[in-house]
Amino acid sequence: MANILPYIRRKMNMKQNDLARALKVSPSYLCKIENGSMEPNEKFMVSCAEYLNMPRLILFPEKVVREKIGKMESSLSNNIWAARQQRGIKQYELARLLECSPSYLSKIEKGLQKPGHGFKAKCAKILKKKINELFI
Repeated sequence: MANILPYIRRKMNMKQNDLARALKVSPSYLCKIENGSMEPNEKFMVSCAEYLNMPRLILFPEKVVREKIGKMESSLSNNIWAARQQRGIKQYELARLLECSPSYLSKIEKGLQKPGHGFKAKCAKILKKKINELFI
């Protein structure tokens, strides 16, 4: 199931554990909901929408909208965040090394902006990964 919950949570600078605790669910349950491997139940969707103060259908869209979100995610997806975490590099540190703003890097990590080839090459070099490993 495609949903925008992980994007909203990151935009609010909220850790997955913190949101899980606030919603009184396990972090693993929330992770499965966010990555689409499990469908959320109605109670979870309602409590999540109330806690985040967002309409339920925005957070958990119906099937037609989910398909569009899935296509959008796959067209802009990358593994920069995971590679950065694996190397223990903070976002602002990587932004400094890439000579870009932290907000620009954040948009790329979230899949909201598509980077150019030069950025991809520099990012791959700094993170010691191949371009095709970082950018799908």
